[in-house]
Amino acid sequence: MDKFFPWLKIEHWYHAFTLLGGVGIFLSLIYDIKGISNTHALLLSLGVFFFGIGEWINHPLQTKIVPPNVYIGGGGIITGNPRNPNLLGSLFEILGFIIIAMAVYKIANIC
Repeated sequence: MDKFFPWLKIEHWYHAFTLLGGVGIFLSLIYDIKGISNTHALLLSLGVFFFGIGEWINHPLQTKIVPPNVYIGGGGIITGNPRNPNLLGSLFEILGFIIIAMAVYKIANIC
C-alpha cells in the first residue's frame, strides 16, 4: 500500500475510523448499495467519520524534553499522542455517536 498511496499513513486507530468513514461517505454517494438504503449508509459513515475526527483532535502530538537523569542518561525528547480532550474534539465525538445511534436505530426499524 505504500507504493500506491505514500501520503496515506494510518498510524493510530482513529485514523482508520476517519478513513473508513470518508470512504463510506464517498461510496454511499456514488454507488447504489444493496441491503440498506444509501441514506442509512451515509448516516453511518458520517457518524464514523465525525467520531474519528473527534478522536484525532483529542490525541494531539505532544513533545516533552526530558533532562538528564540516572535512568535515561543524557536525557532526550519524548513524543507521543496521549489523549488530551478538548471541547471541539469532544463535540465531534458526541455528534458522531449521535449520528451512529440514529443510523443504527433507523436500520433496526427497517428489518
